[in-house]
Amino acid sequence: MDDIIKSIIEIDRGASKRIEDAEKEKLRIIEEAKAEEERMVEKAIEEKKAELAKMEKAELDKANARISELTREKNEKLEAMKQSFEKNSDKWCEEIFKAVISI
Repeated sequence: MDDIIKSIIEIDRGASKRIEDAEKEKLRIIEEAKAEEERMVEKAIEEKKAELAKMEKAELDKANARISELTREKNEKLEAMKQSFEKNSDKWCEEIFKAVISI
């Protein structure tokens, strides 16, 4: 009878050990899953940051190109105004003078 009780106790200890090992394994798997989730989230964040940086650079390049275009147009218009002034300034001064004198 003692042998049967010892055998039952040993079986119980073995079962308890297996349950304990299974719990440890479960916790290890959960920790690994959490770590993998964190790696995946971090990777996704880094990918989105890289995408955002590309988009930001593209928009900045586009804005700089537009600024260059507008600056060129402004300079062309200023040059045209200067040339018009140089060509017509004497005539305009004379017309203004005649208009003032005839009042």
